[in-house]
Amino acid sequence: MYLDSWGPLEGAAAHEADASLHHADQVPSRRQERRSQEVWASNLEDEIDRMRDVAETYQHIAMDTQFPGIVARPCGPFDNYSQYNYQTLKCNVDLTRVIQIGLTFSDAKGNRPKGISTWRFNFTFDANKDLFDQDSIDGLLHNRGLDLARHSSEGIDTLLFGELFMSSGLVLNEEISWISFCGTSGFAERPPEDGGPGRPGEPPWVTFCGMYDFGHLLTLLTSQPLPDEAKAFNESLDLFFPSRCDVALHLHRLPPLNAADPADPRRRPFFRNAHHTLEAFFRLPDSVRRIAFDQDATEDVEESASQGKNLTQ
Repeated sequence: MYLDSWGPLEGAAAHEADASLHHADQVPSRRQERRSQEVWASNLEDEIDRMRDVAETYQHIAMDTQFPGIVARPCGPFDNYSQYNYQTLKCNVDLTRVIQIGLTFSDAKGNRPKGISTWRFNFTFDANKDLFDQDSIDGLLHNRGLDLARHSSEGIDTLLFGELFMSSGLVLNEEISWISFCGTSGFAERPPEDGGPGRPGEPPWVTFCGMYDFGHLLTLLTSQPLPDEAKAFNESLDLFFPSRCDVALHLHRLPPLNAADPADPRRRPFFRNAHHTLEAFFRLPDSVRRIAFDQDATEDVEESASQGKNLTQ
């Protein structure tokens, strides 16, 4: 059972930082041409084909999503934070429709394709029928130029997108490297609304932004609700996206990324943007990037991060 309201939230786009990175030598110049392609129902198949061609060379991908906010909270009791956080993700991904998914590509050295390097897929969304949080939609309208009328009339059918994306070669493929920001402790992190000394609250889709991104994409690929338990969810991620790096596990190896928001030690709003996530990854030391997609090495980093968090709580 879900509670159908949790009060006002800040708009989704309001949490996207507008800061830039100071590039190290291994990071491509900002002068490199970077273009985005808007994808609607009319050009979906053509752009999937073009993206498939690009992915043959540019196999590092970062993702961001725009979706209509938090519309429900799960009812407990829950044994731990992990159960609560995952059920919050599950109920909101299951109940809402993703509005846009953005994918940004680079090669193994961080170079972007010439021409188009980002595709933004715009999905069918009807504000008269689909669930949404008003403040989140208002934020998207104001800051992202969301065109509700066009999404209703020209948006991509989710079933067709899932079919085409499944055959694109971007999933179920160990050669495709997905880069995200999912959180240093997975779903075990303390719910952000509980706050704490010096820690302001934040919506869960900011705390676990990469998890929400993958959750929405996973539902499009399977045409099914998310699994009932977090363990099964992670197993599904391992199947569809077998090569993944969570930048959150390596924040201590990064220099300051967002001077505009020094109060946030994890700079999570910064990682709501696929461009920023991808560029942050290529600012990591070579020694980190070499093992970033190694599952065994990642598990060691996760265990160390969890132990460090336990010592501070």
